[in-house]
Amino acid sequence: MKFNKLTRIVGANLRSNAVHFLLASIGVIVGIAAFAFFLALGAGVRSVVLGKIFPLDQLEVVAKTLSLDLGPLSLGMASDVLDDASADKLRTIPGVRGVYPKMKLTVPAVAVGGKQLIGNDLRTELIVDGIDPGLVADEIGPAFHDPPAVTPGSQPQSCKQDKECGAGYCGRPREGGPTLVCREYVPALVSHHLVEIYNGSLRRAYSLPRLNPEFLIGLSVEMKVGASMVEASARDALLYERVKLVGFSDKAITLGLTLPRGYVAGYNVHYGTPEAATRYHSIVVKVVAKDQVAAVAKAIQEQGLEVTDSGAEQAGMLITVFVLVFSLLSTIIVGIAAVNIMHVFFMMVYERQREIGIMRAVGASRGDIRLIILGEAACVGLAAGTVGVLLAWAASVGFDAVSANYVPDFPYKPTTYFMFTWDLVLLALGFAAGFCVLGAWLPARRAARMDPAAVLTGR
Repeated sequence: MKFNKLTRIVGANLRSNAVHFLLASIGVIVGIAAFAFFLALGAGVRSVVLGKIFPLDQLEVVAKTLSLDLGPLSLGMASDVLDDASADKLRTIPGVRGVYPKMKLTVPAVAVGGKQLIGNDLRTELIVDGIDPGLVADEIGPAFHDPPAVTPGSQPQSCKQDKECGAGYCGRPREGGPTLVCREYVPALVSHHLVEIYNGSLRRAYSLPRLNPEFLIGLSVEMKVGASMVEASARDALLYERVKLVGFSDKAITLGLTLPRGYVAGYNVHYGTPEAATRYHSIVVKVVAKDQVAAVAKAIQEQGLEVTDSGAEQAGMLITVFVLVFSLLSTIIVGIAAVNIMHVFFMMVYERQREIGIMRAVGASRGDIRLIILGEAACVGLAAGTVGVLLAWAASVGFDAVSANYVPDFPYKPTTYFMFTWDLVLLALGFAAGFCVLGAWLPARRAARMDPAAVLTGR
């Protein structure tokens, strides 16, 4: 039977039995709506958790350490730092796209600022680490850079106002002094985590205003390297810097400031020894593809190093289990609906025996009869699947609206919890059509086996 003729017959049968098909498709609609809803919810939550909170395209490597616990103290029994040799070994691992050493600031530091935002300056102890600018070159660009080379014998320009210093600022010399000179801002990055924690919790505790991250770029604060709120930790001589926020990145430290590694190395050397410039506290390894992460992690461990546990694997597993459980429930609903579809088609085959007999008498083959019945079931499934997906989408819009208006802010609260992709929609439609065709298979097989002579003579 030609396709266009088959289409006309199926369309006519659907119109003449619309009520039966509508009642039969209710279960499919409910099941597919639940199926699409939970799959989209799982995909949306996964994109937030594994895309923003736990990036999966990178690993952070640390030295394997030994420690001895003595009551509340834990004494290190081995070095917890890495060097250039460790970085070179990591570059030889297949699947590694880039190796970027990180360095912690090993002296205390204090930040003072914020008056332009909240009316008063805040003073806080700083946690600072330094990263290679190449790690964030794609997302931040040249604004995040190591300190420029200093020409021997050059003297800073004296000034009275910021406008005399171009892109820099007019401030006290690095090591203090009464004369103001032109200085360059130290570029800094902040993690999205820090902003989310502030907006979700800290601002309420201290009655501070909510911050809009987009308008924080360019904000500057004074950093005093060597200063500390812990009097015993403060250094006698301080270094004065002006730090400017140039971007937000998931590569930045969770709680604190991230500076270019060159600046942090300079501070560590100033208060320590020249060897401090080549002592790294961790190394970020970027992987070519996410499916190579496990192999790269194993190779790292074989080198005697450790990969820090970000929690991504556990979070991904929990999300997968959540989606599987609710998808299974949705599948059961659709399966029950398929049984109902089978009953409806058995009833319709019985009512249409004479019609089927006439079609067989005028030349329709058994395969044609099967195609007609299964075509009707597929159309019912596609229609029910479409309605189910639309219901799921409408429910997601309502869910997001309730969350936006009635659920208090929390870290990483998304604007939408759902991700409806074309893959998901096609899967849902195929799922609905497949179950309906499966339910109609036995009725179609029975209809195809009818003897036209017996049906037309009533024997």
